[in-house]
Amino acid sequence: MQAKEIGEKLFPQLDEQERMQLLGEVERKENEQLLLEGGRLYPQLEEVLAELSSSYALYIVSNCQEGYIEAFYAYHQLGKYFKDFENPGRTGLSKGENITLVMERNQLHSPVYVGDTVGDQKAAQLAGIPFIYAEYGFGEADHFDQKIKHLAELPSAIKQIEKS
Repeated sequence: MQAKEIGEKLFPQLDEQERMQLLGEVERKENEQLLLEGGRLYPQLEEVLAELSSSYALYIVSNCQEGYIEAFYAYHQLGKYFKDFENPGRTGLSKGENITLVMERNQLHSPVYVGDTVGDQKAAQLAGIPFIYAEYGFGEADHFDQKIKHLAELPSAIKQIEKS
């Protein structure tokens, strides 16, 4: 979910201005904490990123706030694997619109999107691209082009989409 939706769900008793102010403070703290301590990464993440980036250009499109991806890159030193990123904290756009923006900005012709929620599924549909459902993630999806149970399965899932 984007910040506005999170605020409405968690703090319905606050008016929109109060919610957004509170969320802004939480986001700043979250970015600071991520920069100091990082996050828990999926097993084999860097190995999979290294493998994929040797054959494909990688991008991140997330619902996070501005500064989150930069803090993630800084702490984990994984920015070297990605060509570009986008989020609604910078653009104010939905995930699907941000996927389309990254596709246009980088002149992508056959991208795929990897995600773990029905929101990711819908964003990929909006952008008109294949969706790989990461079943090991935080949510669920019911329409996908490929499904993976572990991150290490991602390279073969991409190859399957390329074949079709």
